[in-house]
Order: sequence, then structure tokens, then C-alpha cells
Amino acid sequence: MLREPFDIARAAKTVSVAALSLSLELGLSACGETKTAGGGPSGTEAGNAITAQILTADASPAALARVRLMDSESLDGSGAFEAEADKEGNVVIEGVADGDYTLEARLEGEALQMQVKVEGAGVDLGKDKLKKMAAVSGSVGDKSLNGTVKVRGMEHSAKVEKGDFSLDSLPEGALSLVFIPDAKDVDTSSTYLKVVAGEKSTSSTFAEESRALLLDDFQDSNYQNRFMPARTYDGGWWFFSFSEENVDPKYVVEKNHLFTLENIDGNIVAHVAAEIGGVYKDSLGVAYWPWATIGVELGKSDKSLCNDISSVDSVAFRIKGVGSVVFAAVDANQPLEKQKIAKYEHGMSEDWERVSIPLADILDEQYSYTCVNQLNWDFKQSAQDSVVEIWLDDIELIGGDRLSIWEK
Repeated sequence: MLREPFDIARAAKTVSVAALSLSLELGLSACGETKTAGGGPSGTEAGNAITAQILTADASPAALARVRLMDSESLDGSGAFEAEADKEGNVVIEGVADGDYTLEARLEGEALQMQVKVEGAGVDLGKDKLKKMAAVSGSVGDKSLNGTVKVRGMEHSAKVEKGDFSLDSLPEGALSLVFIPDAKDVDTSSTYLKVVAGEKSTSSTFAEESRALLLDDFQDSNYQNRFMPARTYDGGWWFFSFSEENVDPKYVVEKNHLFTLENIDGNIVAHVAAEIGGVYKDSLGVAYWPWATIGVELGKSDKSLCNDISSVDSVAFRIKGVGSVVFAAVDANQPLEKQKIAKYEHGMSEDWERVSIPLADILDEQYSYTCVNQLNWDFKQSAQDSVVEIWLDDIELIGGDRLSIWEK
């Protein structure tokens, strides 16, 4: 008997090892004018109560800490709730409608953010500690531009002058930054990064969301795709996976998991290769076909959580290499042999090419793009060479919008 040449379940398992989840594991998104704590009875949609106890970094009650609850996609703070912790660090915010929110607490140079999902009931966030504030600086990519950079879901902004900006007093965790240019003919652009308490980070490249969703250009040297929603800490990871019995990986950082990020004249790209062997038979005579793939999660590591990319017109990327790749969209909730709901084979050349794949043209007619968990580039060796080598960069989803894709 023959085993499937690519076991998606095994690939998914390797991703979870690479996923470096943040310490705050909660949720983010919605709100309307600034409000103070208070509202209707807890347990109703108009009166769901959020409670938490805020502690300082040394575990003392964060008395009088300033607390703000905002729609995680908000940029202007409208509809935010404000409260102040009592002498024991306790805070209660009532009158919160169903939705996803960011709670930020600050006190004397320390801060934290919590992600809150409200669904028809009150939410007790328990205890959490403030940490030293973080900072971010960077460029929006064009030294001629001025404007403002804002943090989604939090009350932070900074002026952009000659393309540069600096943000401080930030809580540790995932941040989604939005650049709003002064020039009317320049599109709004966004980026995503994680910041560490007490440290200064440099932002990754901003990309125009109205033009495309740039999943990754690898410039931030991060293995999480850059447009993951900030609430989804345990997913969105790039991975390299292969059959260990008959594939020899090349250019890997960690065997089975991560590939090399190579700097080519200041441009960072993914680089990986594999020597493909023959069919392997175990002691029982079961045969295993060789397989290798580089891929990226769309959403959490939990494969039951789908992402709807039906609004996306095409997937585009830059690629060069040896051999061929088979691009595939994966619905991991289908039976194993049917999980690749769309496929497109591309023969690589030694020169960089930009490939654009119309998704409607490659979809198996019995499926739809309403539930996609991964995008894969499967290795396919040529008749002349057993080694497949890939350089990959600038992966984009053309069409659609970020919120429609990540709403599930």
C-alpha cells in the first residue's frame, strides 16, 4: 500500500513547534464616543461587564492604573471605554456590546494589553502584570512622505516627518500600525510587528492594503505572516516540512521547521532546497512517497478555524529556482486526500519571475475558497535533477480586504 506523498497533518504539527506565541492569549476588534465604566446589567448585550485585576511588574496592586477599552480595528478612539483601577488594582467596565476589543492598562512607565472577546456574557480576565513600556521607530518607505502613524485598537499615534516616525510608551505584544499620509493621492498602508517590554523595535515594511494584502516580503526576518490579525497569536507561521525518510533538506535553520532567510543586496528572501529520494518502504512493506513543502498558515494553528479568501482575485509572488513547485490552497478540514482544493504547477527558472495565479481558474469545482488554512508551494523534482531549490519573496493576495479574510 502507498501512503500519501504529502501529509498535511504532519506539516501542521511542525508549524506549532515554530509558533512562538505571546504571553497574553486572549482576543481583539469593535466600539463608538469615549465612555466611562458603567452601563446596564451584566449578561445582556448592552451590559456585558469586563473585569480584571491589574498588578504592577513586582506583583503589587496597580492602584489608579488608567485603563482603556477600544475596538481593535479603531484608529480614532471613538466609542472607547475608560476606567481607573481601584486600590486593589481591580477594574470593572460595564455596558460593553458583543465584539472583540483591546484593553490597555498603563501606570508609571509600565503597561500591558489584553485582547477581549465579548459574546453575550461578562468576561473575567483574571490577573495580569504590567511590564516596562516598549518603543518602535522606523520608516514608511518614502522619505518624501509626511503624515501620521496610528496603532490599531490603542490610543497611540506619531507624526511622520520625511518618512520617519517614532512611537513610545507602548505595551508589549502584537501591534498593527497604520500610516495615514498627508498627501491625498497616496494610499493608506499598514504593517504588523511584535514588541518586547523595555526594548526598542524597528518596524517592518509598510504595504498598501488597498492594492494588495502583502502576506510577506520577509524584510522583518519574522516567520509569521505580516498581516495576521493581532489577536491571532498562535498562527500565521511559515514552515518547511518534508518526509524525513527520503528527503534531505538544504538551507534549513531548524530541521523540519524553518528555512533560511537570505539577504540579497538588502532584500531578504526565503531560500530552501531539498534532495528528493526514492520511495521508502518500512518493515511492514508500507511505501512512502517523498514530499517536501514550504508553506504559510492562514489563521491559527487550529485547523478547524478557516479563513475566507473568496474575495481574493489572485495570489502573486516572486520566485526563482531549480525544478518545479505546485502552488496549492489547503482546506485542512477536508479528508486528507482532498485537502488541496486548488493547484497550480510552475516550472522555475534561474531568474526572478513574478507569478500571478487567478484563484478562480485553479479551484476544484466541488470546493470553494470559504475555508482555507494554508498556502503551500510543494516541491516537484525535474527528470534531470533530484534537487529542488526555491527562492521566494513578496507573496501577495490581490483583491479582497483584510477584515473580510480574517473575520472567521
